[in-house]
Amino acid sequence: MRRNILLYAPRRAGKRTRARRRRTADIFLMLVMIGLSLLAISAGAQAVTAWRAERAPVEETGSRKTAGAPPEEVSSEERLGGDICEPPDAEPSQAAQEETGPAPSGAYDFSKPVPLSAPADTAYFDDAVFIGDSRTEGLFLNTGLSNATSLAHMGLMVDTVFTRPLFNVDGEKVSVIDALKTAGFSKVYVMLGINETGWIYSSVFIQKYGELIDAIREINPDAVIYIQAIMPVSQRVSDTHSYIKNAKISEYNQLLQQLAEEKQTYYIDAAGAVAGEDGALPEDAAPDGIHLARSYCQKWLDYLMAHTAPGEKGGAA
Repeated sequence: MRRNILLYAPRRAGKRTRARRRRTADIFLMLVMIGLSLLAISAGAQAVTAWRAERAPVEETGSRKTAGAPPEEVSSEERLGGDICEPPDAEPSQAAQEETGPAPSGAYDFSKPVPLSAPADTAYFDDAVFIGDSRTEGLFLNTGLSNATSLAHMGLMVDTVFTRPLFNVDGEKVSVIDALKTAGFSKVYVMLGINETGWIYSSVFIQKYGELIDAIREINPDAVIYIQAIMPVSQRVSDTHSYIKNAKISEYNQLLQQLAEEKQTYYIDAAGAVAGEDGALPEDAAPDGIHLARSYCQKWLDYLMAHTAPGEKGGAA
């Protein structure tokens, strides 16, 4: 009996060794599968985050908002929050180099900003609609521009003009585009884009802006449409804010000028009306470096009155 035990003992030891090896291999395989699963989950989460970042509205003076949630007022202390990809290097300001007349051929050159014209009076805006964000709200508040129609609201963007119910029409809240359908107008001034500097893709911004121009034309094919250049922010804001950068604003303005040529609409270099020599908003132009003080709102309005479309009353010859 003892001899039989001695003979089978090595066999049992060998089986135990092989069993331990199989368990070790199984555990290793399980860890590898868990690791691959975690990598897949992480990649998926990053993709979803990027998609949401592209679609999420960004408050013009605050951090990124959740997609679908309406922007809310934020305090100046919160204006430096949020995170966004860095824009390209700063580009030259589009400060006005005034044109003195139309293209040599006699046809208007929509690739250039509206040239200096004989100043119009405020009655020029009697049949005008202004579409914009809180900066345009400030224009109305600080200049007493009461004869024009304001379809401006804090946080408004080129996509939410179609979707966000903001304006009361016959007791019902409707979007900018739906409100525009009920307004009698022959001129439209658009100033949008600073909120959208937080968007990842410039191509999405300019596509949506083009859709807005098309929608205005569909409502009134004969309307004179002015695309206003996005005004810069102060250098302090540009240097410290997480996504509002003058370089991005300059990039957008170049795209807007190209869009104006493509859509045969008038491009107004409103940025040149308020920018300093360095292309940034002077420190005294806006208490928060973004929203214009009363005197600079008046400069903006004066610039619009002195840059009207050829053929319009007071416009360039």
